[in-house]
Amino acid sequence: MPYVQITWVAGRTPEQKKKLAERITQALVEEGRARLENIHVTFVDLPPTDYAEAGVTVAEQKRTP
Repeated sequence: MPYVQITWVAGRTPEQKKKLAERITQALVEEGRARLENIHVTFVDLPPTDYAEAGVTVAEQKRTP
């Protein structure tokens, strides 16, 4: 049962997440020979204050996802 978790800075629309989940699922069906009904994709949206790169939060970098 493939389980894909995407952790990123919040800011994507529900439509963007839906499209990404569909593409990831399709790739797992085609390339990973996984059964469609067994594939799970989750999104963990973090606020910019809770996600850091090289020790600097995204909020401090003042950028958007």
